Amino acid sequence: MKLVTEGEDGGGNVPVGGPPRVAPDRAPNGPPHDGRPVVRVNGAAADPAAFLLSPFDRGFTLADGLFETVRCYGGVPFRLERHLERLRAGALALDLPVPTALERTLAQTLDEARAAGLLDAVLRVTLSRGAGAPGVAPPLDAEPTTVVAVHPLPRFAPTLYTAGLTAHVATGRRNERAQTAGLKTLAYTDAVAALAEARRAGADEAIFLDTAEHLSEATASNVFLMRDGTLVTPPLSCGALAGVTRATVLELVAGTVLPLEEGTATLGDLHQASEAFVTSSVRELVPLVRVAGRPVGDGTPGPVTRRLMAAYGELVFRECYGAAGGPAHP
Repeated sequence: MKLVTEGEDGGGNVPVGGPPRVAPDRAPNGPPHDGRPVVRVNGAAADPAAFLLSPFDRGFTLADGLFETVRCYGGVPFRLERHLERLRAGALALDLPVPTALERTLAQTLDEARAAGLLDAVLRVTLSRGAGAPGVAPPLDAEPTTVVAVHPLPRFAPTLYTAGLTAHVATGRRNERAQTAGLKTLAYTDAVAALAEARRAGADEAIFLDTAEHLSEATASNVFLMRDGTLVTPPLSCGALAGVTRATVLELVAGTVLPLEEGTATLGDLHQASEAFVTSSVRELVPLVRVAGRPVGDGTPGPVTRRLMAAYGELVFRECYGAAGGPAHP
């Protein structure tokens, strides 16, 4: 794969509308899906409309837990093991036991989702410490709660990939020194509040700076920018989550001649960047074209962004559909 650098026009052959999607005739055949999520709680099949959790579950009362969100293509979760590795690392940091049956539950839930025709979907794994008495101290005898759910992929407007996102700079800061910095915990209220603030400002997304005024991340995405011909993403030391899609982009770029740096950057760097994009498991790579009312580059998706979007889509196709184009179910 050849990635263009600044000053090149990309040859006019790069798709701008997001990563290549799997052709409909390549997707596994299955019954139409009714839109209802497929859910298992603590390993048992559950009605998503039913009362499922203890009112004293610490995930609900204290956000004492972790989660992972994985995109599925044709019924195949992309890089599921990477997500589970991050979940296990977070659980170790929080001294939170991971049930031994979790992977079996995942396999059962994915099988049920495929059988129901739920193929292009989002898999969510939620792990909490379980029910406990009131108070902050972790109970010694708590039984962890797991919720595994597969639900339909959200519908994204085509302009998300062709025109890109606008971003507001959050007034709050990402605390890179926090006890849980870098962990994907259930505590996302800062992100919720920042996104609400961004929407009030007329923007699509919010960008967090860390306490030293370095770029950190977006509300649920990592950030990349082109600075003086080098692709830059903030280091994890700035409080950014170790995103699976972020790591995939780093892997894709490592095999090219494009200079790459995990290095600190400022809001000024983002304003002066020739292009930028954000990454997440569900939305993949999305151009970032305007920040705090100022255009990034010329205000349109840049050539490096577009080529990486295409390269990411090709990788997804290979890993989730296999060389023959058929489903590569785990």
